[in-house]
Parts: sequence; structure tokens; C-alpha cells
Amino acid sequence: MILSVQDREQFLSQLSEEQREFLQEQLIRGRRTVFANAMAREKGYHIPDHAEPEVIEVLLDDWIYTGYIDAGAVSPELRCECGRPLRYQHHVKHRTSGEVKKFGIEHLKEHLGIDVAVVSAIKKGFDAIDYELDELLLKINGGWQPEPGLLTEADVPVPGDVRKHLELGLPLLEKQIRRLRQNRPRLRMPASMPAERSGVKPVERENVSVDLFTWFEEPEVSEEPAPAQGSVLPASLQKPVERYIGQGVRSARVVCELLIREHGASEGRFSTGKPYLYPAVCQYIEAVYPDAQVDCQFQEDRYYTLVKG
Repeated sequence: MILSVQDREQFLSQLSEEQREFLQEQLIRGRRTVFANAMAREKGYHIPDHAEPEVIEVLLDDWIYTGYIDAGAVSPELRCECGRPLRYQHHVKHRTSGEVKKFGIEHLKEHLGIDVAVVSAIKKGFDAIDYELDELLLKINGGWQPEPGLLTEADVPVPGDVRKHLELGLPLLEKQIRRLRQNRPRLRMPASMPAERSGVKPVERENVSVDLFTWFEEPEVSEEPAPAQGSVLPASLQKPVERYIGQGVRSARVVCELLIREHGASEGRFSTGKPYLYPAVCQYIEAVYPDAQVDCQFQEDRYYTLVKG
């Protein structure tokens, strides 16, 4: 169900200030992520949908999304670059020139000169974010409660985004619930799945084999073969990896894309778009930074945070 503007505002008015501020921040970050992902994919990068906007924007040298203003109604005080009055005014900034543009979403293509397919992806992504807001508001209005057992398994950590929702008394999105459910079977390698197929040595956890790097991924059909099991990151790429991590690039996937773009690393990929060098990059990072905090709640990527002494 899609809420009307009036119903959405009524439901939002019933929330606490802290809840409203959190949702507003999430709306901006969500749009920022959608925009950055669409721009990155247009340039040939393969980035997971859930990647943090700061991570994706490392790959971009043109437009990035910085936020929007909601006037509450169409207002002559809020205008598009073409002069049309707006209710929602979206803001972008050019990373190289510093130029700022402000426009209505319908004039995105005209003012940024980007491909129609990119514009379509951005609009669909923005709509999906609004649907998620409506999902939360409808669940709040309906007195939503988590299903029994969803959050109680001691050996399955609660992801940070889920924990924040619970702390603020907000319902979980269906995508968060699906991820929590998937965390259970994902910890068990099916009997029919040989560990050697992934090309990475499995990790033993309570007598259960867990492949944390490349679950169920097949090589693309190409002339370039997938790397052999236990492949080591080439020496020429090791220092660049350390530099990217030191500069705050948290995503192993983005590190791989930077190595491909700036250091001539192999462009071979699995059918999911994940680079062949991804397992070797992860192994190298975790060998060089054994104390780094590793977030691998999504199987498509791993995030690293260096522990400052």
C-alpha cells in the first residue's frame, strides 16, 4: 500500500523527534546510495545495492547526491534550475568542479546530462525508499511486533541497522527480516556444495564449514579462467590495498574496483559481478590487519574498520 502525502505526514507527526530525525537521515542516505550506485554502474562498476554511499562515492569523479528539501507543498521559494516551483528540491554536487545543482526529480536528465537508463534507475530507487518509509509507518500504526525467535539466537549477531531500529522502537523492514532469516541457513554449507568450488579455504565454526568469501558463485563464461584455489594477491597490488584501507575505504568490493581501474588488476568476474581477485583481497587485508573489525553480514561484500590504538 502506498500512503497519500497527507497520511504519511499524519503518521510521521505521531513519532518522537528522535524517530523522525532518524528516518529523515535514512531517507537522505538511501537516496544518496541509490544515486551513487546508479552513477557507478553506468561507469561499469559492480557494487552491491547495500553499499554505503561514502564507499561508492570513492569511485566517482562527477555528480554525487547531497540531500533534498521538502517545502511541504509546491512553493515559489523552492525552484528547479529551470525556474519551476517545487515541493521537493534535490541537490547534487560535482566532485571535481564543486558545482552545485538543485532541481526537481523530473528534470534530472536535462540538468545533469546523464543517460536515460541511469535516470530511470535513480527514480525507481527513490520510489523504493518512499515505499519502505510507508512500510514502516503502516507497521507502526498496526502495532507491529517481531516474530518469536527472530532475534534470539545467541550465535547470530544482530546487525547494526536492525539494532538501531529496535533501540528507537521502530519496526523492521521486510528486507531486514529476510536478512535475519537468511543468516541461519547461510551458516551451513549444503552437503552438495563442495568447499573446493569456492576457491577459498572454508572457515570452521562449531564443526560447520562456512565460506565467507564466494558463496555459490560461478565464473562468467569468458576466455579468462577463474583463479586457482588459494590464489595470492599479486605483490604489485599489495601496497595499493594497504593505501586504500589506510585512506578509509572500507569495502573489499570497492578496493577491487579501484585496483582494476587504477592498477591494471584482472577484470575477470564471477557471474554475480564480483571480481575474481575479491577472495585474495579479503585474505590479504585480514592478514595485514588481523585486529580490524570485519562486517560480513552481507555475502556480497566485507567491510573493514581499523581499530585505532
